[in-house]
Amino acid sequence: MRHYYIPVWLKPALAFAVNGALYGSLLTRYPEIADRVGASEVTFGVVLFAAALGGMIGSVAAPLLVRKFGEVGATATAGCGYALLTISVASAPELVLLGTALFLMGFVDGLHDVSMNAFSVRIQQSTDTPIMGRVHATWSLSMAAAGVLGVTAAALGVPIVVHVAVVASAAFALQLTVLTRRYRDRSETAGPGSASANGPGAATHGSDRKRLRHVLLVLGVAALAVSYVEGPGQEWTGLLLSRGFQAETGVAASGTLAFTVGVVASRLVLDTLSRRVGVVVVSSVSSATITLAMLAGLLTAVAGGPVWWALAAIALAGLGAGPVFPLLYGAADQMSVRHGIAPATTASIVSTLARIGTISAPIIVGPLTETFGLSMVFVVIAAGGGLLLFSLPGALRVNDARSDDRPDDRPDDRGVAGGSPVRQT
Repeated sequence: MRHYYIPVWLKPALAFAVNGALYGSLLTRYPEIADRVGASEVTFGVVLFAAALGGMIGSVAAPLLVRKFGEVGATATAGCGYALLTISVASAPELVLLGTALFLMGFVDGLHDVSMNAFSVRIQQSTDTPIMGRVHATWSLSMAAAGVLGVTAAALGVPIVVHVAVVASAAFALQLTVLTRRYRDRSETAGPGSASANGPGAATHGSDRKRLRHVLLVLGVAALAVSYVEGPGQEWTGLLLSRGFQAETGVAASGTLAFTVGVVASRLVLDTLSRRVGVVVVSSVSSATITLAMLAGLLTAVAGGPVWWALAAIALAGLGAGPVFPLLYGAADQMSVRHGIAPATTASIVSTLARIGTISAPIIVGPLTETFGLSMVFVVIAAGGGLLLFSLPGALRVNDARSDDRPDDRPDDRGVAGGSPVRQT
């Protein structure tokens, strides 16, 4: 029997890469898809809302899928479904079918989002090694690469269905050949992915239940808050630069890119920083960076400063925003171990609340910018950063306050601690 060795974090990271590639591929072809079905801005917004609604429902339903198939099986199943449904979105011939396909795709995206984050939490538990920064950075890099590929395909006149089908087929094959292969790792093969009902933390004391309710509430606030940072940072900064600062087309298009580059950069170093200074310090600095960067951007807009200052402020906000989602999902590790909660359940809570924010943010940002000007984009993101500053560090501090209470008999695999390889048969 031959043995193969892979980095411990690579298996869940591949799922993140698949998700980012599928999302990025469709994102670049949305204008052509809208033209093909004859959708106006309003009607296309409605069908995109259908995708967001499907994603929220999928996030709620994901723990059921994980309980049935385990983290690995649920991740592979949802990933394959996501790949197939992206092809249906790319080939939808009219508006109603497009809305239906987007709703279903959003639903499996919600399933995939929760299951792959729960899978990552399970790996963290078995290895005692932080990997959230790396896997989320993989998603961002994959989405960016898929975006470049999509822009190139569009410029070369490659049909949408051909482009998306090639990416989806590769993603489907990757899910089947990699994620469904079993590794000799007790955290994955022990059965459906939930903490044992009889395990440590299942008999939670009253003080622990009160602590849990507090942490869940504050993490929920943080999940909503980060949606008001990442959503406007990706979707409104280009318009802000073009109309608010009269930037040229190329410079305005750099707004989203600058934010994304900041996100990727901070996620690549997040795991190292978390080990060295702790998640509370990282979350505090990240939240403060978002708020201060956007206040500087607002001052630039009010003073009529150059567009490059605004672009730098947007990049800094992305740098601060990058660690937030990995830290939120990483908190599921602490809660699932300490309180006997399935990682899929806590991941579902974070994902669902974040998607509620994703749905509601455009409804709030649009009227504000129309009434008070596009500089309100800076205000909204700064407010999101401020809310993160007053919620996320405190929640992580309370959640981590009893780290010494972690049980010693949890599923473990000390042979792979510190990111060492795991063995595949």
